[in-house]
Amino acid sequence: MFLKKFIRNRSNQMDGHLREVLNGASVAFALRIFGAAAAFTLNVAIGRLLGADGAGIFFLALSVALIATIIAQLGMGSTLLRIISSGAVDNQWGQIKGAFFQALTLATIASIAIGLIIAITAPWTAEYIFKDPALTAPLRWMSLAVVTFTVMTLLAESLNGLKKIGHSMLITGVINPVVALIIIWPLATYGGPAGASLAYVIGTAIATLFGAYWWHREMHGRGAAIPIPNARLWASARPLLVMNLIVRGIIPLLPIFLVGFWGTADDAGIFGAATRVALLASFFLTAVNTAIAPKFSELYVKGDLETLTRLSRRFALGVTLATSPVFLMLFFAGDWVMRLFGPDFTRGGTTLAILAVGQMVSTMLGSTGFMLIMSGHERDTRNASFVAVAVLGVLSLLAIPPYGIIGAAIATSGALIALNLHTAAMVSIRLNIHVLSLKPQP
Repeated sequence: MFLKKFIRNRSNQMDGHLREVLNGASVAFALRIFGAAAAFTLNVAIGRLLGADGAGIFFLALSVALIATIIAQLGMGSTLLRIISSGAVDNQWGQIKGAFFQALTLATIASIAIGLIIAITAPWTAEYIFKDPALTAPLRWMSLAVVTFTVMTLLAESLNGLKKIGHSMLITGVINPVVALIIIWPLATYGGPAGASLAYVIGTAIATLFGAYWWHREMHGRGAAIPIPNARLWASARPLLVMNLIVRGIIPLLPIFLVGFWGTADDAGIFGAATRVALLASFFLTAVNTAIAPKFSELYVKGDLETLTRLSRRFALGVTLATSPVFLMLFFAGDWVMRLFGPDFTRGGTTLAILAVGQMVSTMLGSTGFMLIMSGHERDTRNASFVAVAVLGVLSLLAIPPYGIIGAAIATSGALIALNLHTAAMVSIRLNIHVLSLKPQP
């Protein structure tokens, strides 16, 4: 694999940390390829089965569910990742179990409450916010996904904290899209956007069952749960809730809402498809982040900032080089890529190219956000998200009304670039690590 060969050639004597991350990244990468292919095929199937208008309705309902899920998680996903990965270093299994149970209980209660609110208010939301009554049924089905997706994500982050990277990736990146793809044709053909929404719910539910089984197997026989102070849990979760809501919810999804509000369902469908395709530019980074985040926490707990610096810089450069061909394809052949969704999607090529620029900048700056979170600087990531959402708001107001989906792409990429520049600056200040430094690596 390119990434593994590149980093190996940078050092004749790789240490154990580097080998461990490379092995984990290789597993994540292989699964990510398969999962990305399944997710891409699923999005193409939705576009072809439902058309731009139906796909727009589906993506709007999915966007509502994803934002609701981020809120329902209460910032507990990354908090569990940090607590479990650092606790595993000292075999603190009782505290790991206690943290998991407390976080899962709080998030599940929140997800049920929020899902009920979405289901009850679905007719009003469809009629008065999006001005499309056809959105009612998809919203009601997606309200169930708020619960399943929330639990699925917490299980995946917890398994990742135990360095069970393959299981974590299978849950979120493979089982979910593969199951949905298997059942999408009959459900979307006969049920339209509501049927496609049901397929998504079933996919997340089955992935959740697998995750619960794997977590139980890992924890079996490792003692009783020891509750941890809620103050410790919330001190990390609060800023991460705000950060996740902005970074994973508002930045990628608000432009879809605004396009649907100021434009048409067709526009929302095209922009939603382009947004998901643009994520291919961060393909390698996502795989590496899955493997390297627990290692960041371990090294920080041990005070080994020298190794942390070496890992972060090598992987940032390696991932950038590996991603470049994908970025070039999305940037220069966007029309052709979007045409795969159907002839109505071809005009999204320029939109895709602009979105790819934001993803590429994020890739070049590496895992700076995870470095801050895993070292206990969650507030810095929250503050970076404030800067990003301010940029998003200004650019959205200026660009979306006159330029439609192209303006939405400009706003999204501008916010993503602002976010990553800020986190890179804070990593430099807090940890004295310069990810893009050209100086010789220690």
